[in-house]
Amino acid sequence: MNPAVTASLLTPQGRGAVASIRCVDVIGRLNETHPPLFTAANGKRLVDQPLNRIVFGRWGREPAEEVVLCRIDERAVDVHCHGGIAAAGRIIGDLRSLDIEIIDWQEAITRQSTALDAEYVEALSQATTLRTAEFLLRQQSGLLRDAATDWLSRSEIWSSDTRTYLTNAIEDTLRWSNFGLHLSSPWRVVLAGRANVGKSSLINALLGYGRAIVHDQPGTTRDIVTGETAFDGWPIRLADTAGIRNADDTLEAAGIERAQSELEAADCRLLVMDSSTPPSDEDLQLLDRWSDAIVVANKSDLPDRWGDEMPTQAIHVSALSGDGTDQLAELIVNRLIPTIPKTDAPVPVTHRQAALLTKARNAIDADSKNTFRDVVQELID
Repeated sequence: MNPAVTASLLTPQGRGAVASIRCVDVIGRLNETHPPLFTAANGKRLVDQPLNRIVFGRWGREPAEEVVLCRIDERAVDVHCHGGIAAAGRIIGDLRSLDIEIIDWQEAITRQSTALDAEYVEALSQATTLRTAEFLLRQQSGLLRDAATDWLSRSEIWSSDTRTYLTNAIEDTLRWSNFGLHLSSPWRVVLAGRANVGKSSLINALLGYGRAIVHDQPGTTRDIVTGETAFDGWPIRLADTAGIRNADDTLEAAGIERAQSELEAADCRLLVMDSSTPPSDEDLQLLDRWSDAIVVANKSDLPDRWGDEMPTQAIHVSALSGDGTDQLAELIVNRLIPTIPKTDAPVPVTHRQAALLTKARNAIDADSKNTFRDVVQELID
């Protein structure tokens, strides 16, 4: 098998209006089939079709599939067919029968570009909002590559001043690592509190739809219930955890243990308190354990029973009426993303990029010019 002769499905599996398949170096094999797999409506062979012009035709033997092809360069052809599994699966099967290697789209991108370019394409495919996609498109334009190329140029003169400049430049880039990684993966916001404080109702109010089950029986939520949304264009994954309390039920106790683990890993924590009932020992223990969390005084539509014991920084909301939820969403965004990078700032968007930048900084600390240059070159290759 010639690894250069490949085909890959570019569109997601499942229902859709159109499916697209990228084929590389397949024209010769398609022309050799009798009868031909593709018959153009204009009567020309595929090899004679002009570049960057769409060509309508039929694929396969009867019943044939109606397809649109486009030669995007001398090597690659894009095949567009009816969306869904059947049509794309048939075409992929025909290509496989010609001993054409079928690869996933991520591998196809990697083979045709550098690792850095492939990472931007992968990250863009996972962006869920226009705002994050816009940031990723800016990075894809070459900001990190341009910066790294400048670092390599400056490192030719390995002086104290150069090392100071490079250290500052790389640290300025690394400070955006957490932001960059979340452009393709939502920030995790975990709601915690004792049973029946209204966590499930609050997460539903924040999501704008009923994702969590609401019931006044303690222990209703025994697993982590998640839902994804966006606040101000930033992707957020909200997690509704089991109510924190001393539980005798083994299953519920396991849910509470998982809730503690989720809290440890969260990007932002919401401690939900029921302001209509006096504070309990469990409430006070949570407040003491997670002093950096956002405190949410829920059920503000009912008489307040906390008084001065409620932390002054608490935000008062009513999950039932929705009062205060917009302000809470704004507070969450300010906590997660207090600042954003300038439009021309390079931002690492993968763990590989962040790790290599860290290695480059460490090489400067070790006064190792060669290691620094090798690592930075690896970043952009």
